[in-house]
Amino acid sequence: MNLRTFFVWSLLGTSAFAGDVFSYPPSAAGGLCTSAWVAPDGTDADTYAWNDFILPTTEGITEVRWRGGYGFGAPFGKATQFTITFFATNITGFEPLIVTLPDPYGEPCLANYQVAGNAGETPAGTVGGIAMYDYRAFLPTPFVATAGVKYWIRIVAWQPGYPDWGLIKGTGGNGSHFRYITGMHMFQNVPGDPSFTLATPWKDLGFAKAGSKGLPTLVGTGALAAGQTGTLKLTNAKSNATAFWIVGATALNAPLYGGTLVPAPTIVFGVPTNGSGTTTLPFALPANAPSGVGFYLQCWIPDAAATDGFAASNALKGTTD
Repeated sequence: MNLRTFFVWSLLGTSAFAGDVFSYPPSAAGGLCTSAWVAPDGTDADTYAWNDFILPTTEGITEVRWRGGYGFGAPFGKATQFTITFFATNITGFEPLIVTLPDPYGEPCLANYQVAGNAGETPAGTVGGIAMYDYRAFLPTPFVATAGVKYWIRIVAWQPGYPDWGLIKGTGGNGSHFRYITGMHMFQNVPGDPSFTLATPWKDLGFAKAGSKGLPTLVGTGALAAGQTGTLKLTNAKSNATAFWIVGATALNAPLYGGTLVPAPTIVFGVPTNGSGTTTLPFALPANAPSGVGFYLQCWIPDAAATDGFAASNALKGTTD
């Protein structure tokens, strides 16, 4: 078994869990929140829509999914590109922190991602007489959202002609979103929650146990999707030791050596750490890797400086997409 793909193929057929960390699901009633501009110079009809979100736990967002459509059928052409931008909240708490007029090429913000192409535009049925499409984007670097903090997201389509693309209205929000229309030179709150979903394949569950270098830290990067690559990296472990990697389909959360063993062990294997107490395992998911496969992962390291002779990393919960 290839070490790079063991954690997927060994757990096929086990129960899965979602990687979604936040969502305003699409409304069955439909309706659009327009958010599009005419590239490259813009028009007075350009419209930009922001919606807020708060996460219950700190997460590194690596994927954004959304649904939308063309209010007038895209008479001059469909979306050729998207921009996803994250903003802080201003002092009132009811609006995004905006210091310049909207600019899909980039403006002062927390993070800005350019999504080449049409973000996998896929037909998703017709709602309210408007053909809808599903979209998704993997972020090249995670956007880290702190628990309990309000953020704002803006998804903008680039169109070659009249900007009629918008996100379908969602449910679960406060019933309004923030908007700017170029020709009106006006920021305003208007009805409707743009629908979107934020996801991460890697969720940090905690439960690290200190050793000779403090708390060992396990981090996963990269999308857990078919054909994608990434890495698993263990740091702050004992130098030149054997780190025991424990993988399970479910959580056990059992006491062990003064700490907590999170995975119910399905696979256990040892990998040496280097002189810095680090191990990096690259992985590549096959093109036919299934989605929705869940697993738990944690490293345990023999370490005389740790209580009961073992240190442990934080546990990760992953989901293939």
